[in-house]
Amino acid sequence: MEIIDFVNQINLGEQSEIDRTKFVCFFEYKRTGKTTFCMSEICDLLQAFGFNRPNVSRLKTKLIKGNEKVMLSRNAGKEFEFIPIVLQKLESDYGNLWSDTVSVKSNSELIDEVKFGGKKPYIDRIIKQINFTYDNNCYDACAVLLRRLFEILLVLAYQRNGVEQDITNEQGHHFMLEGIVKNAKTNVTLKFSSRVKNNFDTFREVGNNSAHSITYTASKKDIDDIKIAYRVMLDELYDKAGIS
Repeated sequence: MEIIDFVNQINLGEQSEIDRTKFVCFFEYKRTGKTTFCMSEICDLLQAFGFNRPNVSRLKTKLIKGNEKVMLSRNAGKEFEFIPIVLQKLESDYGNLWSDTVSVKSNSELIDEVKFGGKKPYIDRIIKQINFTYDNNCYDACAVLLRRLFEILLVLAYQRNGVEQDITNEQGHHFMLEGIVKNAKTNVTLKFSSRVKNNFDTFREVGNNSAHSITYTASKKDIDDIKIAYRVMLDELYDKAGIS
């Protein structure tokens, strides 16, 4: 959770001074596990969040006295900690902000998210996962995801050009990727360029090795060796699929 994300999620700029203080201290607690704060630390936190330095005496009184009090005084008034029920309520209401199970942080580490993103949400999510796994040294996961994106784009190309039946069996299911690739190499409607289709088996095998080989583990070099050809393939398949 970044400061800017937290500020936006709870509309921190619209909160009262005491609530701002409560929230910035909660943010620091979630970030570091810190449970006690001195007034100088609280002031520094408020400034780090972009607010003016408060009147220390006034804020100190608000923190520990009155109906809005949120903290208890400790160490002869030199330190302050959350009232337990206040902290529990904050955890109940806002703790899930640190439990994001959807967002993936990535920045075009392998695939250009500006050029190839923003077309279809499910493709965007896969590209972000590819970039994240590459950046975090998870090369087997990256290889499998590259294979998956390749397969998705091939199917979309068949659908867009009205020849999906060429890769569909009698039960109405798509062929396995090996069968799709075999057809794609000679498909007279799609007419893939030689420089692209000659690498189709390579893209498939890199993912297959990571998914199915018991002893194989992918390395950064395995991904780097195909990334230029993969980038060229994306250009052509995006065009064939009508999402360029």
